[in-house]
Amino acid sequence: MGYLEFLAAGAAPAPAPAFPEGARRWSDEASWDDGVPDAGARVRIEAGRTVVLDQDVDVASLEIEGTLLVEARDTRVRAGWILVHKGGRLAVGSPEQPFRDRLTITLCARDGVVPHSDLGTKFLAALDGGTIDLHGQQRTSWVQLGSTVAPGHSNVRLAQPVDWRAGERIAIVSGQDHALVEERTIRDIGADCMSLTLDQAVAHRHHGQQGALRVQPGSMAKALLLERNIVVEGCEDSARESVGGFCMIAGSTKQGEIARRAIGRFSGIEFRRMGQFNRPGRYPLHWHNNGDAAESCVSGCLVQDSYQRGIVTVGSRHVRISGNVVMKPYGHGYIVESEDNSPQLVTTNLAVRPRVARFADTAMRRYCELRPRAFWIVRSAQERPAAH
Repeated sequence: MGYLEFLAAGAAPAPAPAFPEGARRWSDEASWDDGVPDAGARVRIEAGRTVVLDQDVDVASLEIEGTLLVEARDTRVRAGWILVHKGGRLAVGSPEQPFRDRLTITLCARDGVVPHSDLGTKFLAALDGGTIDLHGQQRTSWVQLGSTVAPGHSNVRLAQPVDWRAGERIAIVSGQDHALVEERTIRDIGADCMSLTLDQAVAHRHHGQQGALRVQPGSMAKALLLERNIVVEGCEDSARESVGGFCMIAGSTKQGEIARRAIGRFSGIEFRRMGQFNRPGRYPLHWHNNGDAAESCVSGCLVQDSYQRGIVTVGSRHVRISGNVVMKPYGHGYIVESEDNSPQLVTTNLAVRPRVARFADTAMRRYCELRPRAFWIVRSAQERPAAH
């Protein structure tokens, strides 16, 4: 069954949100004590201040204790690291009024970036009562193929209508662990929103729901969208040493330290070139020892080009994880661990071809990623992990 919680086709655009009274624009000299921050600056937004980001920025670090909002415009943010803490908030759109322009947040550890004492560099994190709200356009994340497509054919019939558009990239995946992956661009889409014409013919057979041959239900072919309008990514050099960016939601990074629960809400986001290989806790999207995290969620997101695992929740109960795609991660696609066996809402997620990972850390090796799985459910931090 595919993921079709939202169907944007034909929906009227929501009005741009009104910013609160007293909010100051980033580009306004009067918003800062020393003028608009230069490239490479270390920026801090103090508690009680609200700043509206209305231009592209390139900073060494961005510390948010107040509120940072993003104006409805195409925007690029480049930073060595971004930390939202002490009750601060980073907000881009909302579930009711998603951000409809393009936003790219690039995490880059360049010269002059002073690492954070606990987290290092190349991260987006919410700690100690911090909140990150990132809400892009709500897209159809993935659906099953309706009909089998044979080698040499470029016409694809889906099982459900989608809101995809000509020019967007998709992947068609099938087989055990969806190991057979073919990436293509949509050249045209039919009026029924179920018939696609691809820019190139497929090279392999992908079985759809109406195929004549019987195949295992889990290996039935799916089509998935490879684009989102909000991107959180590691910089272009990340692949050199498999050290990308990472996103963490945690009360505290220090064992035993009392801190307020953080909140992370993500919908319609692409995480690209993320994860830091062989560095524990440095995953594309990670809730860490955050207690009852029922206010947190990740929905309709895409993780691709991951150097270490996909979506991970450890010691963080009740995170809603629905309708996401993790594509070709090193290690397991999804890891869900809760010390008190609390149920998690994990629905309609897809993992594509998880790859073998040989981690140096002993604790990480116990998750057995020499045989990576789509989903790895850990009943208790004290028990031996069990795969489901």
